[in-house]
Amino acid sequence: MSWFSNILSDEDNSSSSLGDKEMASDMLMASKADITALAKAVTEAANPQLRQILTNQLNSCINDHFQLSDLAIQKGWYNAFASPGQQIKQDMQEAQNLINQDQQNQQS
Repeated sequence: MSWFSNILSDEDNSSSSLGDKEMASDMLMASKADITALAKAVTEAANPQLRQILTNQLNSCINDHFQLSDLAIQKGWYNAFASPGQQIKQDMQEAQNLINQDQQNQQS
């Protein structure tokens, strides 16, 4: 792994797993935006040297994105192979768990 290896640890810490999941999700969204912007820039670059620099950067961003995606799947933060209905059901369950935790914290 490269740029995110120092951010996300390999240790399984249940108290921070939601924070790690959210961070990974945000990083994946930012990565997708970067890839889209670089792909557009490559197609619009007229200078061959600039096009090559942008292409190299695009390939690097794609590789980082794949590594982060693989990590999110491995950690169970993203079930890439679930149907859309299953993903929605899982998201709804996680939201309900957060609501229940918040209610318990308010009662304490």
